[in-house]
Amino acid sequence: MAISSQIPLISVELREYLESILGFEKTKKYLSAISTPMEEYTLHIFQKHELADNIIERILECEYKAYQHPDFLNLIITQPKGPFEIESQENLKEIIVDNRAAEMVYQGSDIFVPGVKRANKVKENDIVYVKNQKGIVVAKAEALMSHNTILTKNKGLAAKNLESYYKVPSVSQLGLDDYPIYFHSFPAYLTSLNLNPQQGEKILDCCAAPGNKTIHLSELSKGTGNIIAVDRSKTRLDHLIKKISKFKIKNITAVVGDIIELSKQWTVKFDKILLDPPCTALGLRPRLVLETTKRTIETTAKYQKAILFACSQLLKPGGELVYSTCTITKEENEDVIYQASDVELEIIDQNYKVLKTVSTDLESHPYLQRFIPGRDKTLGYFIAKLKKPQS
Repeated sequence: MAISSQIPLISVELREYLESILGFEKTKKYLSAISTPMEEYTLHIFQKHELADNIIERILECEYKAYQHPDFLNLIITQPKGPFEIESQENLKEIIVDNRAAEMVYQGSDIFVPGVKRANKVKENDIVYVKNQKGIVVAKAEALMSHNTILTKNKGLAAKNLESYYKVPSVSQLGLDDYPIYFHSFPAYLTSLNLNPQQGEKILDCCAAPGNKTIHLSELSKGTGNIIAVDRSKTRLDHLIKKISKFKIKNITAVVGDIIELSKQWTVKFDKILLDPPCTALGLRPRLVLETTKRTIETTAKYQKAILFACSQLLKPGGELVYSTCTITKEENEDVIYQASDVELEIIDQNYKVLKTVSTDLESHPYLQRFIPGRDKTLGYFIAKLKKPQS
């Protein structure tokens, strides 16, 4: 007998909020889609587009679908496998992992020590259920460590995933670690294209980590733009620094700091700014637990508006800014952008749009772009482009 799970677990408050902005039917489709991986994943080939056929061949050998994007030849589209069933088995012990780790395990990842919250009485080689902190079964696995060993270590592989609902390909799993590629969601790819960085421009990516869009900006500017990548988290910024090293990029400078504070200190002005601020991430997939409160949404939006103001002070007259989030709330998206005129920025059209995802769902501006799980084969995402008038 297969195990079935009621997912995602969603608070009444959030469900009512989503229905108020999307309507009942779109909310139903969103909730069905958000608990699954994206229907399509895009691999971005950095510069060496001639490797596309070789990369596709490797992916097909691993029994995943793969083909070149019809419009952007440096993108390879692949798809996850699943859904699969997890067979019920009596008297299995349990490994409990944090909710973020659970979402990775749910789509095929192994279980690593930092994500483990409990593993009572688990011994090496035990077959166990892996559950999140809400008790949702996300996989069946073989323990590679005893409970006592897990408690004494802060890294390493705690258990091998045997059965999960989905399998989403990774660069390592595909045997492509030595290739100049990385997974890059299609909306995020469009975000960098819409900023349209030019050779020699001064460009700011002000919430940069983990840096996929930053790397893309370097590629688009042909390695000549002067790109400053800022993030508050040194740990997250280290991921970007590793990519800079791997791809041998020379025109990105990584800076640890809060862009609001830095804007008060800097005198430099930028030609282009990419702003992808911290958000409630209600567009990320898969999500198994959704408990975001209206208060959190409002607090996050207030912080985003503060960052937008800081960026407006750093933008040259005539300069352009692209704002994006991986969430679907009105407060963090349309409401932030509609206040752009307060900081002397005007909404302008985007050169790269998927027309069916223009943000008309929320009576929005035709220049804005919105992606919604359940309607689009991507994560939930929002893109706007703004310009500072010439003084």
